[in-house]
Order: sequence, then C-alpha cells, then structure tokens
Amino acid sequence: MAIIKPFRGLRYNQDIIKDISSVVTPPYDVISPQEQEQYYQNHPNNIIRLDLGKDLPGDTEEVNKYTRAAEFLRSWRKDGILKQEDAPAIYIYDQEFLSGTRWLVRRGFIARVKIEPFDKGYIYPHEQTLPGPKADRLKLTQSCRANLSSIFALFPDENNAIDTYLSTATLTRPEVDFIDDTGVKNKLWVIKETQIINTLLALIKEKPLFIADGHHRYETALVYKEQMRKESRQSGNDLPSDYVMMVCVSMNNNGLKILPAHRLIRNIKDYRPDRIMQSIQEAFTVEPLGKGCTAEDVMSQLNNETKGHTFIMYVGQDDACYKLRLSDNKLLDKAFANNHPEWKHLDTGILHGMIIDKILGITSTDVTLKDYVKYVKDEAEAISLVRSGQYQLAFFLNPTRIEQVKEIAMARKVMTPKSTYFYPKLITGIVINSLNSI
Repeated sequence: MAIIKPFRGLRYNQDIIKDISSVVTPPYDVISPQEQEQYYQNHPNNIIRLDLGKDLPGDTEEVNKYTRAAEFLRSWRKDGILKQEDAPAIYIYDQEFLSGTRWLVRRGFIARVKIEPFDKGYIYPHEQTLPGPKADRLKLTQSCRANLSSIFALFPDENNAIDTYLSTATLTRPEVDFIDDTGVKNKLWVIKETQIINTLLALIKEKPLFIADGHHRYETALVYKEQMRKESRQSGNDLPSDYVMMVCVSMNNNGLKILPAHRLIRNIKDYRPDRIMQSIQEAFTVEPLGKGCTAEDVMSQLNNETKGHTFIMYVGQDDACYKLRLSDNKLLDKAFANNHPEWKHLDTGILHGMIIDKILGITSTDVTLKDYVKYVKDEAEAISLVRSGQYQLAFFLNPTRIEQVKEIAMARKVMTPKSTYFYPKLITGIVINSLNSI
C-alpha cells in the first residue's frame, strides 16, 4: 500500500505576502521564456527564482541557478517570507475553473508519500521520461533539499468516500484563496486535526496511486532518496528524502479533466509535404478540409469523429488542414509488433509510432525531442505558430481517457511523453516540502 503522511509544509507568510497570486507559478515545464521573465517581474519573492531560475553569464559549477535557488530559499525562510507549519498537516486543495459554460472544482489533498520503485508497490507511472529534465530537477533538489512543487497523483475512489469526506473538512474558510493568472480559483485548507488526518489516511490506505503529472520529478526523487541513503548510511529509520510531496485526486472527481496535448513539428529533414502525404496515405484515409482552417474547424471535425483513430494535420506551407483516419486497425499489429505494443490503443502512441517516428523520422526516445516537437493545448496558438513559419506541421488529436491512463499504468507500461494534459495545472509555491526534517 502507498504510505502517506502529513508534514510541516513551508508556505508564504500572508502577513508579508498579501497577494499570493503574485508569487506562484504553473509547473516549470509549461513556462515559456517570456512567461519566466514575467514571473520574475511580478514579485521579488516569486517562486520562479527557486523552481526555474535564470542561467547567467559567468555561471560555474559552484555558482549557478541551482545554488542561487538554495540561497533564495534560505534567505526567505530567515526573513520570514516563508514559514514552516507549527504542526504536521494535510492540505486540501481546490481548483475551480470554467469548462465551456460550467464551473468545475477539482479537489485533492497534499501530503507526503513514501517513494517506491515503479516495478513494485502501489505507485504507477504512465509516461516515458527523458534524461535532461531529470538531471535538471536532481541538481535543484540537491541544492534546495526541498520539493518545490507537487507531483500530481490519482487514486480510485469508486464510491466517492474520500471526496465526500474531504467535503466535510472544508466547511471553514480556506487559509489560502486566490485567482491565478489563468482565471482558476485556488483554495487551500490546512488540516492539522489528528482525527481528521487519521480518518483520511485510513480511507486511502489500500488505494494505489497513479502519477498523472510529475514523472520526471518522481524519478528524480527516487535517485535523490538513494543518494541520501548512502550519505546517511542508515538502513532503518525513515529519512525526509524517503518521501515526496504529492497532490492526490480521486479518479471519480467531477473536476478531473484531461485536454489533448497537440503536437507541433519543426526541423523535419527533407521536408516535402507531398512526400509526407504520400507516406501517410499508405496507412490513413486522407480527407482535405480546405485552406485557412480555424481552431473551431479543427475541434469540430475531431469532436464529430466516431470512426476510430483520427487526427487533423495542418500544413503551414499550404495553410491547409487534412483529416487523417486510420484505414485498417490490422496495420497496428504490424507497426507495434516489436516496440510498445500497448501504444496501438492510444491516439498519441499511433501518432508518434506511425507518423512522427516512422514517416517524419523523429523518435520519441530522442533526448533532443524538444528541438523537433512542441506540445500545445490551445488550438488557435498551434495554428498561429505553424502559420508564422516557426513550425512546419501541427497534429491535433482527441484527449486520452482516464481509463486508458489506468490501464496502461496497471500493466506497468508507459505512454509517449505528454500523452495527457491534466487541466488546470497545479500551482507551484502554494506549499513547499522541506527535505531537511520529517
């Protein structure tokens, strides 16, 4: 079973930081360079200085963005900008957001979860990871000795017992309440009552956890745990590094929403749309949708499609959209016979395995994948980036279903990178987990 514990989190001192929205950010891996600069300008104590610092001229092994992050963290604690909870707590976290014309609330709780390898135990991944982000997060963890942001995990809760119980603990006014820069309402309750905590831990005791977001950070935590074990030369008592901070959300929560992560492609070798189209037609039925297509056109075509695996491809050179529909499911058995057979059930797997990898020559295990592929949730932004010439192609797809995430994870298999885009993103900086103390 997953071992979950309360902890004494570090939080911004609201006697000093009056507007929490000015000091928090989305996760580091969705922040553009322009957004990074904006967060730097928002407030001198913005969490960006810790979680996604700037590379500066003259940086060395001894002085760099990681050591600066550690110094900021130390000084903010010393100056009272960040305060540690006076007692262990579980943090109930709501994010209220607009989905179409309806307001939804995604509710979860933040706790420390004991780290365990993926090949055994009750914590399951579902996505591939790449070496670069893990090396970056490890250096940051080593310098700051803290989890600056939460891993996002899901648990089965068929009878909604845990969500129902969390509702009984949120009848008071939240400790933290702000609207972030995407319009999402964020609320945090700090639960220190031992009875409430023990009841919650009893309810979730037998539940597995499925990582939704934060695979790189979890694998980083595994490495860091082993490093700290060797340093301490202990084999018995728990160390702070044996745990990692997670937001745990019910799979049945009404606010659990997955958006598709559309793919933008650039730097294609021998880029000739006619050659690419000819290769695609060997496995897909291609339907031209005309020139000058809009985001609304794209999603209308996808949402109305019921015949299996379908994508919309936008070709910037022609300013034209095409619907690609897999012509024969038997082709999948051959395409995935020797590599990732589980991908043949997933739109993201089919897109990468049959088009991006085999036709465009861009492999999903390439450590330089970011030089070729960009993941975008906003359709209008995707079309604009291709139309401007920054990218050559865009592929639009339907979202992965939560049942698929669970099925892949339970089989201890992995999806392609960025197969899911859980919306909204968790906020970084709402709680920090210090790894210097239990």
